Amino acid sequence: MGSTPSIQGRDKATEKYSTIYNQLQGNHMARFKHEAYAYATEKTHTDYKTIYMYRGYFRVAKADLPAATKYFEVTFATKSDAQDWDNAEEQIENVHVEIPWLYRDFSKQWQPIACDDMCKRIYTKT
Repeated sequence: MGSTPSIQGRDKATEKYSTIYNQLQGNHMARFKHEAYAYATEKTHTDYKTIYMYRGYFRVAKADLPAATKYFEVTFATKSDAQDWDNAEEQIENVHVEIPWLYRDFSKQWQPIACDDMCKRIYTKT
């Protein structure tokens, strides 16, 4: 995982981690937001049970679709990381665009719900 920000996925079948993006450019949380939207809308990352953003070996964020629920959960290491998520605009790379902007698709399928945990964002399927 190195010392730079990266996005990792955990395989459903093997439980092994694999790299989605090794060296993030620009706003790291914005890039993670795009990958989380892709995961939640099942546009990509369908073989993963969870995706993560790491800063070196430190987990910054975890996006999860718990089995047998209608919830999408994003958990952050700190309140500041959660606020970065709230403030980030979805980012895609100009060089390697696999899928277009996903905010519209995400907001049609998922609605935020209240949560007492300041380090977590929970969405319910509409």
